Amino acid sequence: MRGKLYIISCYLSAVFCCCAFACYVSDDTNFPAAAERARATNRPLLLAFLGTDWSISSLKLDREVFDQAEFADDSKYNFLLCKIHFYQTQGRAPDVLVQNQQLAEKFRVDQFPTVIVLSPNGVELGRLGYIAGGVQKFAAAVNEIIFRGRDNAKAN
Repeated sequence: MRGKLYIISCYLSAVFCCCAFACYVSDDTNFPAAAERARATNRPLLLAFLGTDWSISSLKLDREVFDQAEFADDSKYNFLLCKIHFYQTQGRAPDVLVQNQQLAEKFRVDQFPTVIVLSPNGVELGRLGYIAGGVQKFAAAVNEIIFRGRDNAKAN
């Protein structure tokens, strides 16, 4: 019995340690927390508007990029992710529906997926959609937007 408890505690410790070092990924109910974390850590925020259960491109982006362990590697990709889900088949809490609609209106989102790259202080640097090629190609496109945004800020 003691051996089983030891194995379980080791497993749980490993799971929680891995999560502590992974890229911060929040769900739609945590947008304010994700925005605050971006400010506090001075990291860009990817605000991903996803038609999670009806848009093939959204599903592909989520599976090929956001769900990949490589994408969560902070040493490679120093940005945060906040997913804003627009479901057609699942019910959502009324406050989440209102929040998501307000965010979509604020950022003028009219197609899915749309990923808006925000500076740590919430200024839009650029946007993109699904990019074929997995994590590396998507992250390269995001980094290009981030670096172009930093260059523009230095010029002003």
